[in-house]
Amino acid sequence: MLQTWILLRKNSYLKKDITLLCESAGYDSNCKVTFADVEAVVHRLHSGKSDGYRGIEHIKSACDDLFVYVALLFSGMTVHGFVPDDLRLSTIVPIPKGKNTNQTDSRNYRVIVLGSLLDKVFDLLLLDRYSDLLVTSQLQFGFKARMSTNMCTMVLKETISYYTAHRSSVYCTMLDATKAFDRVKYTKLFRVLMLRRLPPVVLRISLFMYTHSSARVLWNGCVSRHFSVSNSVKQGGVLSPVRFCVYFDGLLHKLIDAGYGCYIGHVFAGVLAYADDVVLLAPSASAMRMMLALCDEFATEFSVVSMLINLNV
Repeated sequence: MLQTWILLRKNSYLKKDITLLCESAGYDSNCKVTFADVEAVVHRLHSGKSDGYRGIEHIKSACDDLFVYVALLFSGMTVHGFVPDDLRLSTIVPIPKGKNTNQTDSRNYRVIVLGSLLDKVFDLLLLDRYSDLLVTSQLQFGFKARMSTNMCTMVLKETISYYTAHRSSVYCTMLDATKAFDRVKYTKLFRVLMLRRLPPVVLRISLFMYTHSSARVLWNGCVSRHFSVSNSVKQGGVLSPVRFCVYFDGLLHKLIDAGYGCYIGHVFAGVLAYADDVVLLAPSASAMRMMLALCDEFATEFSVVSMLINLNV
């Protein structure tokens, strides 16, 4: 009960700070969404997508009048800082992890979260406009164009090979954050976004979406009642993985600035990340302990729980 009260207090302070920023900044081009903006995003959407009931085709094949109305809707949402219920609702679809698993045990399921189709359009629009303010470290390979887990693995192998070729030991620790996306704190996330100087009106509407989001479960054609989602990045959102990487970016920069890890020449390669999966590389055990201490500080501040896998090459 006390933790809930503290969370509500922090959210109210955050909302007040963002509201004051909106009042001081006023309403400018950041509030305006045009027909061309919506059309460009819709034409990039992939066919076959659904929000649990409707498919994306009814938007992609719509007449131009719909794009005009959607542009007016998005502009109104940004000006007033309010989002309709349908755009804040996600549908959770449980899927068994394997054919031979015990399907009566909830731990044997993974979930797919389907967000509102118009919410996806709005997220893509924001991503197009403000991608330069959401840039993360070059050592973060997750959810970036032209980057993949293969590239991250290649850098890891090359770094280990570099040290072994020079007859030097290299210590490797793999960090796997437990339910990292679900543990994201709204107050921390939006404080980080404020430091990146995202427009106040964008912060306000994003905060409204997060603090008023809801979900339902779709199972065998039956739908549960709606329930509120009080934490984590917004489920089913296009921007959610990007925002999570921004949330996690502080750890990478903390490790880079400390400089305890491995180097290839003058290039730091002591930490590699794919979203919440992190690999630490250090030339000595003492350096690794220092890096883990920094990770522990970040985990305490940002509510990250992880398990460790240690290797000594």
